[in-house]
Amino acid sequence: MQDALLYDRVEGANVLCRLCPWRCRIAPGESGLCRVRENQDGALYPLNYGLISAAAVEPIERRGVYHLFPGSVLLTLGGWGDNLHCRFRPAPPELPGVGEKQRYLDAERAIDFAVEHHCRGLAWGYQEPAVWLEYVLDSAKLARANGLFTLLLTRGFVSEEAIDLLGPYLDACAVEILAASGQPYEQACGLPDWEAILRSTAHARERWRCHVEVHTPLIAGVNGEEEMLRGLASWIREKMGVDTPWHLLHFEPAGEMAGKPPASPAELERAQEVGREAGLRYVYVQSGEEAGLTHTLCPSCGQVLIRREGKFYVRIAGIEDGKCARCGQEIYLRRSIFK
Repeated sequence: MQDALLYDRVEGANVLCRLCPWRCRIAPGESGLCRVRENQDGALYPLNYGLISAAAVEPIERRGVYHLFPGSVLLTLGGWGDNLHCRFRPAPPELPGVGEKQRYLDAERAIDFAVEHHCRGLAWGYQEPAVWLEYVLDSAKLARANGLFTLLLTRGFVSEEAIDLLGPYLDACAVEILAASGQPYEQACGLPDWEAILRSTAHARERWRCHVEVHTPLIAGVNGEEEMLRGLASWIREKMGVDTPWHLLHFEPAGEMAGKPPASPAELERAQEVGREAGLRYVYVQSGEEAGLTHTLCPSCGQVLIRREGKFYVRIAGIEDGKCARCGQEIYLRRSIFK
């Protein structure tokens, strides 16, 4: 078993984990809040290295990412562990114990599998991939060496140090951001340093030129107020840029909030208007899988540029040389792994 990255030995045999802003101080025999990084005799080890909780070959649109290699197929891998537990989600499953059924996927085999299945990229998601850092880093290096793009599907509560390790091999992040204010995070997650999510997201964009798409599950009574939505839309515009796609998600509350009604279609549509009024060019409403996907429109003339229909039918129909074929507006798409 290899050592974890980003930790210090402190106070005898205790360790300080620097992977995320919790900065857990972990005694021998104990694990951090994520439950997958354990102090063994004064050294920190990732218990989840190479262990797979889920895997799928799928269209990139299945992950709610619209401006990165649209219409491409990728391999999405899920690991174990989570460092941000929220009241509106079910509790994350425990890492299988020794002797229980565990699925291990060597990083080299993961890349071979992706290439064999004609994938254009590799993504890490399902559970929080930030706490899977060592495996994500190893497989990202191999993905880049084999010409695959890389995508992190994250909730963003990760240190800038971790982003800097991944940055040279990371093309894109889809980041779940509830709001650009503390109340929703305190209410949902008991999170004191909510601004760390905004900092790490901006750092990935500014330092490593990562393509970023923001995902916001709209949760009634948590982050659905218009003023709160305007605050997040303004942050996206000012810190990430007007071309940053913003996805407003239909969300069925679970966990402690199970049974509470989800945001209505009208609330989602109004949130979309808020984003557009703030100057964002690409604001999408995902109102549930059964409703299908959302087209990409020219922000200038409204022409359909990327048509998405049914489960995952995608057709790029209105873009020529990176511009709208009708009015000449430049259209933001990331279609290269070179930064």
